[in-house]
Amino acid sequence: MKTLLAFLAMLCAPVVLADGPAKITNLKTAMKTAKSEGKLLFVQMGRETCGNCQALKGMIENNEVRLSSSQYVYADVDCDDASTDELFEKCFQVEGSTLPFVVVASPDGTQLAARTGGGSVKDYTNLLRDAQKAAKKLMDTKSGKK
Repeated sequence: MKTLLAFLAMLCAPVVLADGPAKITNLKTAMKTAKSEGKLLFVQMGRETCGNCQALKGMIENNEVRLSSSQYVYADVDCDDASTDELFEKCFQVEGSTLPFVVVASPDGTQLAARTGGGSVKDYTNLLRDAQKAAKKLMDTKSGKK
């Protein structure tokens, strides 16, 4: 019950905070970390030679797209790694074929929001907002609230 309350309190906190999480480059490790710490998981799957992927990394590094370390685990993973690609496809469903593939998931790995391709700061801020709403709805459902 304490974990549920802590997670709900986290959802009520502002999304836009400047203390970004450390980048994890192994998807399995990032998923385990999100679960053990009770944080949302932000996954960016792309490659170093992708302009859209580098643009998103820049937005995160410059705190334009803000991932609070108290709320998020940030996974920046390589789509050309076969085991990463296999795990990503097993766990998440993203429509589209343009990199990066971005997913926000609950601590238990439930996909909350996703998008593909390049985007603006506003696009990614909206993605985070949508994920927060979906997480709250998921937690309300699990706790029996309507």
